[in-house]
Amino acid sequence: MRVVMLVTNPFKPDPRVYKEAKSLVNAGHEVIVLAWDREGKYPREETVEGIRVVRFGPKSRYGSFFDFLVKLPVFYIKAFIFMAKKDFDAVHTHDFDTAFLGLLFKYIKGKKWVYDVHDLYHTFFEVEGKSTLFSRLLAEIVKRIDAFFAKCSDRLIVATQSIGGKHEGLREYYIREGIEAEKITTIWNVPILAQFSTQKVPPKKGRDGFVIGFIGTIRTISNFIPLFEAVKTLNFPVKLLFVGGGKSLGELRKIVMERYRGLNVEFTGSVPYHMIQEYYRECSAIYSVYPYRENIRRAIAIKVFEATSLGVPVVVNSNTLMEDFVEEYRCGVATTLSLGDIKRALSSLGRIKFNPKHIVKKWNWERESEKLKRIYRQ
Repeated sequence: MRVVMLVTNPFKPDPRVYKEAKSLVNAGHEVIVLAWDREGKYPREETVEGIRVVRFGPKSRYGSFFDFLVKLPVFYIKAFIFMAKKDFDAVHTHDFDTAFLGLLFKYIKGKKWVYDVHDLYHTFFEVEGKSTLFSRLLAEIVKRIDAFFAKCSDRLIVATQSIGGKHEGLREYYIREGIEAEKITTIWNVPILAQFSTQKVPPKKGRDGFVIGFIGTIRTISNFIPLFEAVKTLNFPVKLLFVGGGKSLGELRKIVMERYRGLNVEFTGSVPYHMIQEYYRECSAIYSVYPYRENIRRAIAIKVFEATSLGVPVVVNSNTLMEDFVEEYRCGVATTLSLGDIKRALSSLGRIKFNPKHIVKKWNWERESEKLKRIYRQ
């Protein structure tokens, strides 16, 4: 089949989108990824491991709701014109912000539409716990439109489901929204085993002592303040390693410079995905704690799968699907965002021992890609 994928980032590449596109290419399908180059610095067209990538403007700031609202339609128009000229069989939209184009081509051109949900977008309006009447109204509108998209799509892909513990995933959320269970496929955002070896290399020891890493996009601040405060009180040397970019990176750097100069903190900025494994190997533990919202309660961050596949324990939010995961495999500790809880969690990390082979046997992309191939065969 000829498949058009849509994503609102430059695809540099986006790890989950890359894994899905590559799996389809390996299965004999032709895949074109239409990407929004908000930074305006990537090639207009290129081929990445058999995946044709076509990028469109306009330039836009990350984290700016006004920019997104005004400039997203421009990306839509450019992508629409490109797609209208192409002969393809299916459109595969990643997340809420590309779904409108899937809807259009399903009903205008009769194309098959796969709606791939990584996150619940209506939860983004209260990322730091701040809420106004306007933000609550926007969240409710987005929630209803998202449910409409899910019902109209031919197949719905979600990133999580219950693993038998106390908490539900995205699959259960959409079933509650009235989507038929048979239409939903859960494809977990897990690592490719060829990229994440099951052999744990012990973290480097030296003057840095115990290294706690955060690997991913830095979008928030409030989840890191209690971490800094807790590290100040520990009676053993700790280094904090932040790997990744994001709209809040500059603000976080400023806070460290102004209020936590005594801490050993390193910021690497954005790094190529193929180098991520080496940073995990530098870490004694990974911090995967976020401000609470519904999306976090139903999610398992990719860094949880990646870290534990290498034998690195994780600190995660309590009262979430991630808590169920670390309890099932005894590969980490769950905490609230209170200073006392985080201090207790960090102090207990050195006692955690687990075998990553039990994790990678089930949580690997080779297994998940078969589900994706099955959707397209059907």
